[in-house]
Amino acid sequence: MNFFQRAIRSVARQKSKSMILFAVVFLLGNILAGSVIIQQSTQQVEQKTKAQMGAIATIGIDWNDSQIQKSMEDGTQVNDKDLDEKLIKKIAASPYVKSYDYSEQAGFESQVLKPYDPAADKKADKKEGADQGVTTYLPIRGVQDPNIMDISLGKIKLVAGNVFTADEIKNGTNVVLISNKFADKNGLHVGDELTIDQSVLKLSHIDEADAQNKRKTFDTKFKVVGTYEVLEPVQKKSGQSTKAANDHVVHAASFGGNSQQEMFDFENYNTIYTPNKAVHTMNQGYMKFLMAEQPEIMANMSDEEKAVASKPYYTPIFQLNSIDDLKKFKADTKPLIPKLLSVQTMSDEFDTVAGQFKKLSKIAQAVIVAAVILSVVLILLVILLFMRDRKRELGIYLSLGDKKSTIILQIMVEVLAVASVALVLSLITGKFLGGFASESFLSSTGSQSVDKEMIGGGMMGTSAIFSTGTVVNAETIADNYTVSFTPFYIVTYLLAGLGTVILSVLLSTLYIFKLKPKKILLG
Repeated sequence: MNFFQRAIRSVARQKSKSMILFAVVFLLGNILAGSVIIQQSTQQVEQKTKAQMGAIATIGIDWNDSQIQKSMEDGTQVNDKDLDEKLIKKIAASPYVKSYDYSEQAGFESQVLKPYDPAADKKADKKEGADQGVTTYLPIRGVQDPNIMDISLGKIKLVAGNVFTADEIKNGTNVVLISNKFADKNGLHVGDELTIDQSVLKLSHIDEADAQNKRKTFDTKFKVVGTYEVLEPVQKKSGQSTKAANDHVVHAASFGGNSQQEMFDFENYNTIYTPNKAVHTMNQGYMKFLMAEQPEIMANMSDEEKAVASKPYYTPIFQLNSIDDLKKFKADTKPLIPKLLSVQTMSDEFDTVAGQFKKLSKIAQAVIVAAVILSVVLILLVILLFMRDRKRELGIYLSLGDKKSTIILQIMVEVLAVASVALVLSLITGKFLGGFASESFLSSTGSQSVDKEMIGGGMMGTSAIFSTGTVVNAETIADNYTVSFTPFYIVTYLLAGLGTVILSVLLSTLYIFKLKPKKILLG
């Protein structure tokens, strides 16, 4: 009879000891399985959420950076005018960049154009015309890519007319792309003329009842060449749709909406796209108009400051090949950009919003380590106790000429036969244990978590950050969190479990090597 047959018969013959070993491995396996599935679930929710945000990066000033804040406290001027077209194109040559664009931006308080308020359409009980408090500040976004990158990102869709031609971009032609809702609100159609009326309010008239009529405006005529529809990405888990988000927050305090989401929705529908050169020409014309109307505003500016103000300021957007390229892109780009600028990505604030999930992941890691150590110790003790009871049996095997390695293999087969069944069963029950444990933890910490949200990343306040249009907040991340069977979970757990059992058996062989057949039989 070979060692394998002896091992199987030994397991069947010693039912009570086999059941004890089974119970120990099963209980420890549940703890290990639950911890492994929680750990993998927290990793998957991070990957899934960051994938929703998109592999998007930009470059700008991180106003939350301590070095930036110190520079401001010291009176050092902080600006990002050094980010010119040449540097942006050099960065865009990175192998990690799939596509890119850069934008000069502006905005204006209009006396003629009426903004479209998407929040009003959502509220059935809101009376017609009850959009008081909604800002009239309309954002203008310059583009360099004729195809409009927001279209390729799935934020908007062209529904009428055309996008810009390469010649219109190159020459800075006064053409615009507006949303269909904004167009309907103002009675505009493709081919119509749109006037951007940048106004100046004389300070001496600020307290007068007819102050609105005292505004002087710098008017620029544009031709509407196309209209777009704002797309609403659907959250798969909840089934709720959320508007694609704009990236540039201007005059946020003046917005009358009830939430950050409503503010971003407002900007989505009211953003006016036009070539970068057209924006720059308009901005410079408005600056000269402002200097003529209110020379006191520019009186304290030095020639150097005026020169800086006259240069175009671009905010770049880089769409990378993959989420996995973000770290590499950051590392390669950092040495190329001015000291006070930084590469900012859509997923930078994930750790802030998903704090409870990161905490759960760390707890799961600690439990995995503790479970492995505890399993090795307990299984080792059980095996040693069983072998002490079988000392005479093992001595007989040795006296009959069996090698110690053969006896070790027999013990290994015995233990693995019982442990394998226990591990497979605990694989199933551990999944439910992990789900229950993570649900209990998240529900207990949910009320304590800060209710933050990222509009496709939404990280840098008033910096012009482009997004994929997916609203990401703690609720979204919770929807993405699922405890489920995956091939990776099954393989990882079984390898960890079997590895722990094998290690315990190998450590127990120290006892077998001490056995002396003659001494055992005579004793």
